[in-house]
Amino acid sequence: MSKIIKPDGMRGIAIAELNCELLMHIGRALAQSLSRGGMTTPIIMVCKDPRRSADALEAALCAGICSGGGIARCLGVLPSSGMALLIAHDSVSAGVAITAENAAYEYNGIRLYNASGLPMNAEECDTVEALLPSNMPLPVASHRACGVIEHIEDTAGSRYRELLMVKNPLPTMSYHIALDCANGAVSGIAKPLFEHYGMTVDLLNVTPDGLSINHDCGVQSMEALMEYVTEHQCDAGFAFDGDGGRCLAVDAMGELLDGDSMLAILASDALEQGMLNNKGIAATVLSNLGLLRFAEQKGILVHTTRTGARFVPEKMRNAGLSLGGERSGYLFFDDMCGADGLCTALRLCGVMQHTEKPLHALSDCLERDPQVSVSVRISPLWKEVWKNDYHITDYIAQCERQLGNEGRILVRERSREAAIQILLEGRDFRRINRYALDIAEKIKERAGA
Repeated sequence: MSKIIKPDGMRGIAIAELNCELLMHIGRALAQSLSRGGMTTPIIMVCKDPRRSADALEAALCAGICSGGGIARCLGVLPSSGMALLIAHDSVSAGVAITAENAAYEYNGIRLYNASGLPMNAEECDTVEALLPSNMPLPVASHRACGVIEHIEDTAGSRYRELLMVKNPLPTMSYHIALDCANGAVSGIAKPLFEHYGMTVDLLNVTPDGLSINHDCGVQSMEALMEYVTEHQCDAGFAFDGDGGRCLAVDAMGELLDGDSMLAILASDALEQGMLNNKGIAATVLSNLGLLRFAEQKGILVHTTRTGARFVPEKMRNAGLSLGGERSGYLFFDDMCGADGLCTALRLCGVMQHTEKPLHALSDCLERDPQVSVSVRISPLWKEVWKNDYHITDYIAQCERQLGNEGRILVRERSREAAIQILLEGRDFRRINRYALDIAEKIKERAGA
């Protein structure tokens, strides 16, 4: 398994941790892994979100691609889901998204995509990492075999928008909606897309300056959008993250709809339309118990998987499903290469249109249980070790026995940091809150930093 390049991507403080030297080496290794020993010239698409560090990292990545004999096709600021659609449509070799999604501007990250527009799997990532200089020094391409950089920034956004329209052949809709673009990658794309369907669009946070991405806006801070929707009497509001993959909704009453609620609405509609493949959906272990009850009442089978960008779509492909999602707002459709916030919002509007129901009426199908989530930082030395500490595991088991069938407890380690997330769910909020805090104290006592 790769130590550096992983299917979930990589992230770090831009320039300091995720630095230009590393990006150049990855670009070269990626090009060489696809060139079949110099027999072909791979075309690799590159997109980014509008962070201050993106230009420097993009330049380094493209230099590496060219030195490996590949062609770097720069799309400019574009959601990674948009690049994924263009990869599949244009039949290019691969793609690299430079984005840290919903993280603050000082972070950045990359994720590698294969020729199908899907995130590279572990085996594909291993093939690229094996060619990094520390593993297998290879000569760079000669001056004759050096690649070039193609700039198509002017057309990438409009082409992505056109592909979304093809994927969503919806009728004209007269809704008044508000869009919070998080000063991110969809800032210049969202308004003309929704206006194409006849909607009146109000925009929030659409002035990216390299530092404002995800700062008190978008899915990270929903309060402003919730207030705006009610004050301006909008039919709905939608918020995105910096990369445009996540989407959260707000109904006309100013109530927030998370990924579980949106998944329930879309699944119920697809079932009624006879378009829910195998009468099932994919969801993560963090999904609300209310979603499970809803699915059981509807006769929908829930295929549960762990959290992570690749696990829900993997489960969908393996089980032949057409729909899946995460509570955080990542929703996946079988006709899209990955989670796409604009597509999610469009399809919710489509359900509102043909059912002739407002969003708050559609969301009534899901009765949610209260949830409590607590995060505890631990020493890096305790990563994985805490799972074998019987003081911790026995205490969690004791709380589970006391809670019984009235709720559930999920304790897991975060993948990108030395921290443990504690999630409790149940009808009695005071009770689950007490259990969550008690478990957190036990973990701090045994494994605190």
